[in-house]
Amino acid sequence: MKRLISNIYNRIALISPYVEVFLRQQYWRNSSRFKKIKPDKNIIPSNQNSKIDFNKIIDYLKESGLGQGSLLIVHSSYEALEGSGLYPEEIVEELLKLVGKNGTLAMPVIRKFKGEPKYNEILNTSVEDLECVYDVKKSRITTGFLPYYLMRHDDSVVSRFPLNPMVAVGPLAKEMMKHNLDGELPSAHGVNSSWKFCVDHNAIVIGLGVDLIHYLTIMHVAEEAYANWPVKNWYRKRKFTIIDGDYRTHKTVLEREPKWGMLHLAEKKFGNDLIKRRIFKNNIIENTQVGIVNSKELINFLNSKKDKAYPYYLTKIAK
Repeated sequence: MKRLISNIYNRIALISPYVEVFLRQQYWRNSSRFKKIKPDKNIIPSNQNSKIDFNKIIDYLKESGLGQGSLLIVHSSYEALEGSGLYPEEIVEELLKLVGKNGTLAMPVIRKFKGEPKYNEILNTSVEDLECVYDVKKSRITTGFLPYYLMRHDDSVVSRFPLNPMVAVGPLAKEMMKHNLDGELPSAHGVNSSWKFCVDHNAIVIGLGVDLIHYLTIMHVAEEAYANWPVKNWYRKRKFTIIDGDYRTHKTVLEREPKWGMLHLAEKKFGNDLIKRRIFKNNIIENTQVGIVNSKELINFLNSKKDKAYPYYLTKIAK
């Protein structure tokens, strides 16, 4: 049923970006009625009962230009990879072998903080007076088993930035995280972020068993790391206590207002545009959806359209 609704949504949304934005606004403003349905996200079938040869997925990634020395960012669903018969830590090791000793493997380790509003409540809930605790080693991870096991790797380095933090293993890992908290009001994808660092170092972003366009966090570098973004009131302030072993600090950071992504992003058009320009490759390998995006090509494309706030469609754009 969910898949049928998702397919119908996709067809209607692609009529026009303004139709998609209208549908998103109707959904999120009535989300309490649709708790079990999220039509804007493609439904990826579970592969738990399908055998997957993970070596063939690795071969496909190699054929696509990934290999020794690559900087690789992985978004994943272990549920979709479970048919490989590999444990999460074994898949992590296969990806580390792919990039080799001279390469770096990174993943998002997004956290859930106590006291934060639920996702379907954040449009109507203020966080101005909320100070959350981000414990780099202990705060609960919401991005799945693979990032969790990469974080447990002996050589892993984790960002101290509380929003959309990354974990990485490899020669670029320490430098990637080194300056994330620098500046008076840093943001998750700004000039000193790990995400901007990855763009500057030609990272390749892949999705394994997920709709990569829906999880393409690195796109926000175009909004936050460069001048002349044309939308006012883009951010809200967030307060955090950040703990990392003996390290402890209080920091106020900037976060994109949730309404922009929830109510104004034309995600389906965005994905189609990336496919047409061959920035995004999306294939089914071993019954598993595998998406690939070159981060620098993506950001160059977005920056070429930034005066229009693409891929967000707004009724009023402040310039």
